[in-house]
Amino acid sequence: MYSRIELFGWPEPAAADSGIARIVSAHGDYFHVVCNEAEGEVIARKKKSAFLSPDAKKPITGDFVKIRYNPNGESFITDVLERYSVFERRDPTARRKSQVLAVNFDTLFIMMSMNANFSIPRLERYLALAEDLGRAEPVVILTKKDLTDNIPALPDLGGVRVIAISSVTGEGIDEVRKIVQPRKTVAFIGSSGVGKSTLLNVLAGENWMATQEIQEWSGKGRHTTTSRELVMLPCGAMIIDTPGIREIGIVGEQEFELAKGASSHRWRG
Repeated sequence: MYSRIELFGWPEPAAADSGIARIVSAHGDYFHVVCNEAEGEVIARKKKSAFLSPDAKKPITGDFVKIRYNPNGESFITDVLERYSVFERRDPTARRKSQVLAVNFDTLFIMMSMNANFSIPRLERYLALAEDLGRAEPVVILTKKDLTDNIPALPDLGGVRVIAISSVTGEGIDEVRKIVQPRKTVAFIGSSGVGKSTLLNVLAGENWMATQEIQEWSGKGRHTTTSRELVMLPCGAMIIDTPGIREIGIVGEQEFELAKGASSHRWRG
């Protein structure tokens, strides 16, 4: 029998003791986390004194962290644990620093639709960024296959697996389901409009994106977000769905690809 934190992907069962949590969403200074100490989500914030060092990792969605749990008040994040996989890009605002987009995932779905969004240069930049993921595996997901009879010609992808899917007809979805397994985490990356939310709905078996729920901790409704959130599917797999990327940059280079928009969803547990 798995503990709660093990169900959320903690990779070391023997060390699944108290005080370990996983961040499922971030809202400014507050983080929603799951841990063994509580049934639902716990709201925690960073303990300021623990993150004074300029080298301290900033906690983001998907991170495993150490927390000081308080059932009667605020809980605090005291440390970010070692990440076993990372996907990052050049920060389009700073132009010099890297920006971490997703952490602690087993598979990276690089998603691109087979319509006007399709771009070989963009795909190559995604793959260049994915050359050092840690222990995770990249998989190219070509969406909206129902819009065309022909898969676009692809360059040599160095053995990276390619799956063409249609969320309308169901083609290719069974191959995707073989990857999306209990206690495993998949990160979605791609421009807005490529079908990330649609695929998530198909895998979840219901229209998750149609409902914008009220946040219990703020009392405010949600419309769109630019934050990353972790979704647990009914099958027990987890998805980290990143916002639609506006700029793709490779650290150390000056080349960027522009896209539009942002995606949104909310997991409730």
